Amino acid sequence: MRIAVLSDIHSNIEAFQAVVSDLEHRTDRILNLGDLVGYNASPNECVELARDIGMHSIQGNHDQATCNLSLAESFNIFAQQAIVWTRSVISKNNVLFLHSLPLTCRFTYALVCHGSPESTISYIDLPFQARATLKKMKKGFWGKAKICLFGHTHKRKIWHMDVRGKVAPVEIPVDGTVRLNEDDFYLLNPGSVGQPRNGDPRSSYFIFDTEDRTVKFRLVEYDVSSTIKKIVDAGLPEFFAERLLNGT
Repeated sequence: MRIAVLSDIHSNIEAFQAVVSDLEHRTDRILNLGDLVGYNASPNECVELARDIGMHSIQGNHDQATCNLSLAESFNIFAQQAIVWTRSVISKNNVLFLHSLPLTCRFTYALVCHGSPESTISYIDLPFQARATLKKMKKGFWGKAKICLFGHTHKRKIWHMDVRGKVAPVEIPVDGTVRLNEDDFYLLNPGSVGQPRNGDPRSSYFIFDTEDRTVKFRLVEYDVSSTIKKIVDAGLPEFFAERLLNGT
């Protein structure tokens, strides 16, 4: 099975549409690791496109906060403003849809979460965080999965633990293709569709082939100027627009 793995779309409909167009007929399933909404100015459009294409989604922390505004109190001031704005414009049906999404899920090929298997707001960004998660996976804390798909950091990343227990990041080659060793454990992050933070403004996602155990990262250009105009017109913090230009 070939699975397109997306994350952190964050109300950026231009980026989301560009990625869906890039997919064409390459995949059997589309999987979203959370945060359909937040930051940008097209929450309804993103939720509706997700529903239209039958994308399988879990909740991210911004999805949760849109359903329960009290959760946004722990966000930074800009992110909090975006959630309050999102809740003021998003339809009731789309809030109900976000609320219905699971926090995590398990497939035969992978464990799926937003921040970490333990929490939507936890980060797997630093070596000690990756090591702790991989060790728990090896001990079977969350079942028998050797692969965990996660988002939240907005950075495409692969963490690897070999049979000796050594944990290290995996360098992503220029062509974006990484082959996974069947005996080892992995944490795989596709990066962000709607607000990349890898220093590259293009949308990032990957295609996971469960049969030949390869991950193919792809970078997709989109109409950033239209997204920025919508942010400004909505009165959202201009900081969101600036970071889209730099991919930070």
